[in-house]
Amino acid sequence: MVKIIKPLLSTILLLLTMASSCQKNDAKANEVTKNNKKQTMNIEKFYWQENINSPLGYPVEVYKGGLESPSGSYVSLSIGPDTGNWGELGSGMSTGIKPVPNRLNLTWISYAENVFYDIDTLIDYEKMVKLFKEGYQEENKKWGRRKAEYDVILVGFAPGGVVVVWLAGAGKQVEIGRYQATPIKIPQEEIDKLDGHDKLLFDEATTKRIMARESFVPLEVQKANAGKPIPFGLWDTYRKKYNWSIDFVAGEKGTISSVRYVLFNGERDALLPENFKEENFKERAIPKEFGLSWRDESGQLYGGFIQFSEAEIFKAFETIYKKDASAKITVQLSINKTNTFVIAVLKTADQSVGLKENKINVFKSKRD
Repeated sequence: MVKIIKPLLSTILLLLTMASSCQKNDAKANEVTKNNKKQTMNIEKFYWQENINSPLGYPVEVYKGGLESPSGSYVSLSIGPDTGNWGELGSGMSTGIKPVPNRLNLTWISYAENVFYDIDTLIDYEKMVKLFKEGYQEENKKWGRRKAEYDVILVGFAPGGVVVVWLAGAGKQVEIGRYQATPIKIPQEEIDKLDGHDKLLFDEATTKRIMARESFVPLEVQKANAGKPIPFGLWDTYRKKYNWSIDFVAGEKGTISSVRYVLFNGERDALLPENFKEENFKERAIPKEFGLSWRDESGQLYGGFIQFSEAEIFKAFETIYKKDASAKITVQLSINKTNTFVIAVLKTADQSVGLKENKINVFKSKRD
């Protein structure tokens, strides 16, 4: 009798242990599920559009992939070939309230290189959420001061597998981060299974056709780039920052109305009126262009644009910093007495470098 009871007790104890273990595992699983649901519920959502960009002369096309969010949702960036000026809005697709992405996972072709690149990387989710929530202040004659909101996530692709992500809104664009992709060889068996359009991405004749099409690469750009190597690394030099401020002088009795600027690294912003005359030194990339408006002593409104020569202004900044690595540079923009021209000079405590190769457009406004 004893022999029978002992195995029975052992079996009962084993079953009780297994039941307890299952209960603990079920409890852990339920807790994980709750946490996952909680994380999904806490995913930040905002109104935005995805957009892609590449430098003029170096068109790209996303083969597959896009932006992924922590909840697992996905926004495709396969929206056709794109080219343009670096950092400017290019091809876009859907606009709506969507989760903020935290990962970039895609493959694309750089037509100028005839190379496919692949990237799978986390991007700065927290920075984007913060900027989406905060928005920014903008000044407008029609409605005065108001809060504006970012509404575009822009992904830029430059030769060499360089990827830059920006968050953009009307008149303002902020770099989120710079990321590096690696070249990839797509297996032939994968190519063989593709439909017509996707298969064309792997056709050398298509690559040549894209590079020769003026809608993608303007003829003057084709001629300028002919026989020259691709300037790998150029787009990283655009990201180098210097300590500089803006000084806009609209004559002795003139008044400043607005100052807007675009930087070579793709960022853009505007100065609020209270900052026109204040010290506004800040670590920024080199300025590419300014948009200005001012009134003369009679109250007449004028507007103007100044676009810098890339070679000249980069050389000027480098010259100043070679002499003084801690220099604070003032970009001084002065209007002449007849309100027809903008004079640009880089100034420090002991240096002054004039910029003469600029494209300038000044106009007299017909409106008050």
